[in-house]
Amino acid sequence: MNRKLVFAAAGLCLAAAAVTALAAANGLFNSGKRPDENGMYTAQGHWVEALGEADTESAARFAEKLKNLKADLLTGDNRAFYAIVPDKGYYLPGEVTPATDYAALFAAADEGLADSGIEKIDLTGALTLEDYYFTDSHWRQERLGGVVAALGETMGFSADMNSFDPVTVEGFIGAYGKYGADVPEELTYMVSDATVAAVCDNYQYPDSTAVYDLARLDTDVPYDVFLSGASPLITVESPLAATDKELVVFRDSYASSLVPLLLGQYRKVTLVDIRYMVSGLVPQYVEFTNQDVLFLYSTYVVNQSAMLR
Repeated sequence: MNRKLVFAAAGLCLAAAAVTALAAANGLFNSGKRPDENGMYTAQGHWVEALGEADTESAARFAEKLKNLKADLLTGDNRAFYAIVPDKGYYLPGEVTPATDYAALFAAADEGLADSGIEKIDLTGALTLEDYYFTDSHWRQERLGGVVAALGETMGFSADMNSFDPVTVEGFIGAYGKYGADVPEELTYMVSDATVAAVCDNYQYPDSTAVYDLARLDTDVPYDVFLSGASPLITVESPLAATDKELVVFRDSYASSLVPLLLGQYRKVTLVDIRYMVSGLVPQYVEFTNQDVLFLYSTYVVNQSAMLR
């Protein structure tokens, strides 16, 4: 090859490398934005709390925790299931850096629960970004038809979302309002004969409460309208359920808006939150016989499973 051509080619390569380095330095090849000092970013109109790097060791410990709960608490007549609720970031690939390797996070949990006798229910295909609030991390109750169908297909029940009447409240601002997400949106809760007739026994309160605690709409955490918010233990009796079956849900806050949609299928639902109750205390309050048992946790918990006590 002509020596001049060789030098010219080398020069072009060096120039290209310089342009690439400059572009990278200016973020031109970085499709994701960095979260702010509160771990927040915005994308497609949503305020999102970045999950951060996937902690596969935490996911493995999450799986081990579920296996221990099954071994220590459940009987041979309990059917056990687990479902992981993806956070909004799952549906916003490329929007933030460092990106979360959701595939690795889910795989670590699934691998740890393989052959555990706890059956997986995949919810990733049952949700889209539109199923979440703009100003909050949680899913919208009125958009959970796909989730209920996915659960029912594996757990053996069916629920008709058309049997519910939606009640919409204007002016909802979720938990991210404190970070500047101050654009009001709608909150809708779903009412049926079963939700009206159901009675909640909340470990934190001396008196029975309703499924929808409407006074919470005027607080700084209006999502707590669903089952009055966080509590170590809640028991919901549903006299209008179509069966005598019972369900125990080990849960985080996402279950608060899901469980009311299941009250037509389960006569009694017990919600246990071991973020606030030590696992060893559970047998003092819950007798396991032949209930269905659902472990329902968001990716936020899977990625920080040390919070499960």
